Amino acid sequence: MGLVTLISNYAEFNAWANNKVTHRLSQLDSQLLYQKTFSSFPSIDLTLQHMLRTQKFWHLFIQRQDISAFDWSVFENKAEQIMSELNTQSEAMKMTFSAYDENDLTEKLQLNMPWAKNECSRYEYILHVVNHSTFHRGQIITMLRSLGIEKNIPATDYNMFHCRTA
Repeated sequence: MGLVTLISNYAEFNAWANNKVTHRLSQLDSQLLYQKTFSSFPSIDLTLQHMLRTQKFWHLFIQRQDISAFDWSVFENKAEQIMSELNTQSEAMKMTFSAYDENDLTEKLQLNMPWAKNECSRYEYILHVVNHSTFHRGQIITMLRSLGIEKNIPATDYNMFHCRTA
């Protein structure tokens, strides 16, 4: 498998997995999404918001767009909107990342933010943002279990993505 195929697969996987999680969350009483739990963020809603903001930031950065005034705002009681935007953002990333050729993917990008300064290949940043969302999807599953949700927990790992058509 070449780099172009790998990145296209990971971008598609990210969109698929985010859709599975948000689909399941949309079936629950929305108040559960705002309930306090112990994790990196104190609720599923805030975790989803973090995922969305992060995907938006990295998508802009990977496309070499201006990130200097990126909006890191947190919203109250908008979980349904956030889930919809997360799925839309994931699809946009899939389209963008799948269009890159090998030269695009190996191009070095310079990150210069107060919290991080580094230089990596575009494909490394793409893998980073997908892995970041994977990490937080796992947290959401754990948060659901801590809130007493045990049924219809979505399996969203990369292997299950490949089993979806089997």
